[in-house]
Amino acid sequence: MNTKTFSTQIKKMSGLLVTIGASALISLPVLAQNYYPSAIFNPRPNSTSRSVDGTIAGELDAAIKYYQNFQTFAEAVKKAGLMENFKTQSSNNTNEVQYTVFVPTDEAFAALPEATREELLKPENKDKLVKLLNYHIVPGIVSNEDIAVGKIKTVSGSTIEINLNTAEEKISLNQSSVVQSSHRATNGVIVLIDQVLTPPN
Repeated sequence: MNTKTFSTQIKKMSGLLVTIGASALISLPVLAQNYYPSAIFNPRPNSTSRSVDGTIAGELDAAIKYYQNFQTFAEAVKKAGLMENFKTQSSNNTNEVQYTVFVPTDEAFAALPEATREELLKPENKDKLVKLLNYHIVPGIVSNEDIAVGKIKTVSGSTIEINLNTAEEKISLNQSSVVQSSHRATNGVIVLIDQVLTPPN
């Protein structure tokens, strides 16, 4: 092989490596955008659950019994008469995600004005409580497409704005509440958030 041919081949290889490198740099943010939400909204099953049946209802019931950090939300769901909804499982696939539930922590509820909390839990305000809770419930799984659009439709009919910050690995809802963690129930996903979401109007 003469020097000219060798030099030409080196240039071709260098060009190929630059192209591969550029493609990798372009694809890394895309991978981050897809991987992080998938890990949050479609987590692996939780082996440490204390739930009897592993459903969302079971997880909420366990939160009440064992004083987990979303006990307030669980008690509100029970008071609103929504617990039965979270026992639902698909007849075709018992592990299918029926709901994704954004669950404010006890600290998030404690941050609400005391008068607001008391009003919500009064029997005569059950409709308001149901509306608030339904605004935290999404039918099915939150997909990467939902995140790309930036909106998720809830059971209440209203939408939640969702934003992904890949640099900080942070997902925010309605520009204020931040996703903290999640775990998989047999029939859905429980996503812990640090603020109570307020439905429109």
